[in-house]
Amino acid sequence: MREPRPEFALSPGGAIDLAPLWRHAASQRLRELAWCSLSPPLLAFLPADDAAGPLLNGTSPVPETALARWPEGALAAWQRWLAGADPALLPPTIAELAAGLQQPRAPDTAPAPSLRLGRHAERLLQFTLEHAEGLELLAANLPVRRVGSHGVQTLGELDFVWRDVASGATVHWEMAAKFYLLVEPVPAAGGMPGSGDGSEDGRGNAVLERRCFVGPNLVDRLGDKLEHIVRRQLPLSHTPEALALLGRPVDRSEVYLLGWLFYRDGVVPADIARLGIAPDHLHGWWSSLQDWSDWARARDGSRWYRLPRSAWMAPARVAQAHTETAEAVHEALALRFAETHHDKNWRREAPVMLCEVEPAGQPGMWRERTRGFVVPPGWEERARERIARQAG
Repeated sequence: MREPRPEFALSPGGAIDLAPLWRHAASQRLRELAWCSLSPPLLAFLPADDAAGPLLNGTSPVPETALARWPEGALAAWQRWLAGADPALLPPTIAELAAGLQQPRAPDTAPAPSLRLGRHAERLLQFTLEHAEGLELLAANLPVRRVGSHGVQTLGELDFVWRDVASGATVHWEMAAKFYLLVEPVPAAGGMPGSGDGSEDGRGNAVLERRCFVGPNLVDRLGDKLEHIVRRQLPLSHTPEALALLGRPVDRSEVYLLGWLFYRDGVVPADIARLGIAPDHLHGWWSSLQDWSDWARARDGSRWYRLPRSAWMAPARVAQAHTETAEAVHEALALRFAETHHDKNWRREAPVMLCEVEPAGQPGMWRERTRGFVVPPGWEERARERIARQAG
């Protein structure tokens, strides 16, 4: 497995920041909020087939569909605000929300907040848009409905609509926080890597595409998600129904996509940029249990932390008592992947995210150094089958 490269991010001013707030802050609330608003995006550009002319009502193109961009100076001002923020006043983590749900609730209180990771990311971005200087949040999670001869039809939901105070522009954002593993296709017979058969990516007849990035549970793929956002969700803000709700036209429709991508044994393909993947995107590794174990045990004294899904977003910071040796993790995962009870198939079939940790410079605390997924036996084959089936 390849050694991880040093992590860095570009600050709003363009300087390299070796310790971004979303990585080094002691408060998990602060790290998660900074991650949702300041971490590098997954994409550098929308590939041409996604960006070109999504259809509105199947006929006319929607104007200016692109990746999300902040108003000039907004991120720098927001970063300064975050640096001085009191974590007690920031949105709670999923773990804190879950703990709160265990307490008795009055019958007239608001509905319990969703504990889904995607909804949590939306809550954090909504907080950002409500507090960032120079922005006015106009709508969040706004359902758009159409009244017809068969009753009321829900067309969808607008994630965020906000106004740039300086320019007056109205902007619609569709957000997604995603975690995808790249499963590279196997070259067709007669097409071996480096065989000089004329394929554009040097992998014979196996062409790397965005649909080769799959979720750990194999439910969704990067290519499908982008197509859904651009072709179905973004055009919604340009419908007559949305115009009536907002009372104004939308000037820009944009994709706000962030997350992590994971590569087999940490090796990033040389031609990944042609898919629109940003050069500074957050990434890690994925591996089989045996391959990971061989690599981890060779790292003398390494310690590990099994990341719960609720903590997948920002880099981890944990107490030493919650860390484990590579040997202990291997034993636990071997038992998990050997699960035989039919009601617990998900334990046997679901990849597990791990992070290697190092001392955080504070007694008893450790911070994430690198992260990745250990996949169960047969997962890679199932992923390839799903990619091939859905491509057909």
